[in-house]
Amino acid sequence: MNRTNNFQNIGEILQQAKQEPRDYQKQSTYKYKPQAARFKLVVWFKNNETRYFYSYDTIYFNGSPIQDEASGLMKLIRYVEKIKDKYKNAIIYGTMDPDKSVKSNYCIEVFKYNMYGTQKANPNINFKTEQKNVIFDVERIKYLNKIKIE
Repeated sequence: MNRTNNFQNIGEILQQAKQEPRDYQKQSTYKYKPQAARFKLVVWFKNNETRYFYSYDTIYFNGSPIQDEASGLMKLIRYVEKIKDKYKNAIIYGTMDPDKSVKSNYCIEVFKYNMYGTQKANPNINFKTEQKNVIFDVERIKYLNKIKIE
C-alpha cells in the first residue's frame, strides 16, 4: 500500500478517486460494519430505498493501526461513481465528533450528487497529517463555520 498519499484538500481526493483501485478478490463473506467513521454516505435510490454507508478510516500498516480518513472518503466517492445510474441523490456527510461514533451527528456536507450528473463539493474540506495519520481538519471547518455546501 502506498502510504505516501498526503492529501491536503478535496480536489486532490477527487483526482485520486478517479484512478482505478487495486484489484483483489474478496475471500470472506463477513460484512464488517465500522463502530467509528468520520464520513457517512446517504444514498436515495431510484427504487425509493435509502441506504447508509460509512467510511473505513482505519488501515493496518505493518500490523499497526493508522487513521487514514482521506482514503476512507475516497472509497465512498468511488462507490458513488460506481452506482451513478442507480440513485436520485447521494450526499456524503462528515462529523466533528472526536469519537467518530456511527451514531454521531453527521452535520458537515462534504459532497452532493444528483441523478443529472451534478456534483458539488465543500471547498473548505481539508486534511492534515499528524504522525502517520491523515485526518480531517475539524478545527478548520469549525473556525470557518462552513458546514453546508452553498
